[in-house]
Amino acid sequence: MPVLHKYKDREKYYVLTSISGKVVTFQLTAEGHDKLLKSGIKNEERFGRALLFDLYRTGDAFTHGAGPGKLEGTDKRQLALDFADDPDPESIFPSCSVCSSINDLYLVEVKDKEHFAGIYCSECRKIRSSTINTSIPLPLINRGLLNRVLAMNNIQKTDDALTAYQKLLDTEFAGRWEEIAKTKASEQAKKQDQLFSSEDGQGKLL
Repeated sequence: MPVLHKYKDREKYYVLTSISGKVVTFQLTAEGHDKLLKSGIKNEERFGRALLFDLYRTGDAFTHGAGPGKLEGTDKRQLALDFADDPDPESIFPSCSVCSSINDLYLVEVKDKEHFAGIYCSECRKIRSSTINTSIPLPLINRGLLNRVLAMNNIQKTDDALTAYQKLLDTEFAGRWEEIAKTKASEQAKKQDQLFSSEDGQGKLL
């Protein structure tokens, strides 16, 4: 599961998660961190991949060109605990149609032997630049814009990566935020009840 972390030297936050066996760092905008905070997610806490994906698709979580990698000082044993089973699969995140990278992804219109739209990373865009007509950063793409791009450019076909991402954009995630907020509030209320019960018990003993 993704884990929220705070930089030691600045008031900014990032998220670590595991995708395809690699540690991936997602930077957060101030708005992204605020969404997690309002949902009860605190520093060093785990949360569902669906919420991280929702931040990604709104542009509030991004790889910032860093891509998969290992942060200095990370503990493998701790990472193993952090990245425990999650109800949502790793495949919830989009990846490059060609090499499966999740770094610096763009929606691309390809005009080659076939005319189609897909998702390419920075390296694959460079290699195939001569066949690419339209290129838009994926975090800027929402459901409405994607449909307009396909219609305006008369694109009838999308590759597997974009087709999967299009289905995810059609999924409603608002309920997930409400659900986690209620769960966190319930957990906090239970802790307070336990604390008060403990204090009452001590008072009776005295």
